[in-house]
Amino acid sequence: MAPSRRKGASKAAAAAAARRQWKVGDLVLAKVKGFPAWPATVSAPEKWGYSADWKKVLVYFFGTQQIGGVEINAIWY
Repeated sequence: MAPSRRKGASKAAAAAAARRQWKVGDLVLAKVKGFPAWPATVSAPEKWGYSADWKKVLVYFFGTQQIGGVEINAIWY
């Protein structure tokens, strides 16, 4: 009989793989709840004094000059 797997293991691996897709400096459209998709650039969390979160990507929004942690599935090229 094969050993059982942890239920969240595949979700964590998928999130880590998607996180690696975005590189610092990439130009993207980022969507935050309650606002339209907005042009942004992927930024390094360490530059702003934040720790890396594998479920979100830190972006710098153009025009508003704000930063935000955006979920991986709310970012497009």
